[in-house]
Amino acid sequence: MQETNEIITVPVKNATESALTPYGIFLGESVHRPGLPIPFYQGAVEEGANLDFVSSGRSVIRTARISPRDSEVVWLEYHAVLTQVFVGLGTQPFVIVLGEPTDGDLIPDFNRVEAFYFPPGHGIMLRQGVWHDFPMAVSKPITVLTINSEEVVEALATQPFPGDMNRGDVYKIHVKKHTGKQLQVKI
Repeated sequence: MQETNEIITVPVKNATESALTPYGIFLGESVHRPGLPIPFYQGAVEEGANLDFVSSGRSVIRTARISPRDSEVVWLEYHAVLTQVFVGLGTQPFVIVLGEPTDGDLIPDFNRVEAFYFPPGHGIMLRQGVWHDFPMAVSKPITVLTINSEEVVEALATQPFPGDMNRGDVYKIHVKKHTGKQLQVKI
C-alpha cells in the first residue's frame, strides 16, 4: 500500500433514525416497533418489540469511560456476527464513525463512511458487518453502555498490543497502514 499525505475529513452529522438506517437501529426516545401486547401497566407503558441483537455465544453488557482524544480515526473494525450496541449514559454526547458493510472487501469504502453525533442518552445497535471506531467523547468524558459478545470482548482484551486483528469475530485494521490515507473526524 502506497502511503500518501491525503487526509479524508469526515464531517459530523446528527444521529437520526433515517440517517442511521444503513448502519443499524437508532436508540433514542422513541420505542422501537411499539405495540408489544404485554398486559401490565396499560396506558402507562408503551412496550416495544425485541431488538434483533445477535452474538455468538454469551452476550456481555459492560460500561466504558471515554475521554476526549485526537480526531484521527486510527482503527476501524467490523463484526461478522455481532450486532454491537453503544448507548451514551449521563449528560454528555458522543460521536461515532460508521461505514457501510463492504461485503468481504477488507478495507472500508471511504465514500460510505460517516460520523454521527449522538445526544446524551442515545445510542445505536450496529448491523452485522458495519465498519466502526469506538465512540469518541465530544468535549468531556462520557460513559457508554456496550453490549457485546463474550467472544469479542475476550479477543480484544487478550490482544497483546494495538495491531490488526482477525479473530474472535473482530476484524480490525489500522486505517493508514491499509489505505495509505488518514481519516479524520471534524468535531
